[in-house]
Amino acid sequence: MKYITPELTTDRLILKRGSFDDYVKVYEYNFTKLRDICGEFEFVKQDPAKLVGYDTYADEEEDVFDWIAYLKDGTPAGNIVADRVDRELNSIELAYNLHPAYWGNEYMKEAVIEICRYLYGIGFDNILCGYSEGNRKSKRVCEKVGFKPYKTIENAWVKNGTPITDYQCILSKEDFFKLYK
Repeated sequence: MKYITPELTTDRLILKRGSFDDYVKVYEYNFTKLRDICGEFEFVKQDPAKLVGYDTYADEEEDVFDWIAYLKDGTPAGNIVADRVDRELNSIELAYNLHPAYWGNEYMKEAVIEICRYLYGIGFDNILCGYSEGNRKSKRVCEKVGFKPYKTIENAWVKNGTPITDYQCILSKEDFFKLYK
């Protein structure tokens, strides 16, 4: 199905489609270096050429929503993608990144809650979200929102010769609305 990413708002954020320049600002740093996987954590500037297509991904693929999280003053702070629909679970999976300048303010939690509310409202029963071993920031967002462990994928991928475990979490519509009425 072809989805149209709607504009959503929270107390502090506007969530909507963004321009290429907004993706360049959000992904100023190479997020693969900021996830603390295998102890790698460093601020390395991202090559903007590697971001080509980020702004059109939702236009070119089926079953995709793609939001830039803007502060109310218009500053692009993060990105949340909902894709990988699982028809059996009636679920969609979230992936997110937040520029380091905005870490520690619970912006991503706020954005994910609003996006979950929307996705349940259009008929999804479950939302999945995952993180890789060592990525404490993504794990913390999952936990704070209320996601529960669902699957552990041992040796999901390899970084610098080290096998990395991925963790997938799930939040049912029922559990969400117990937490967020």
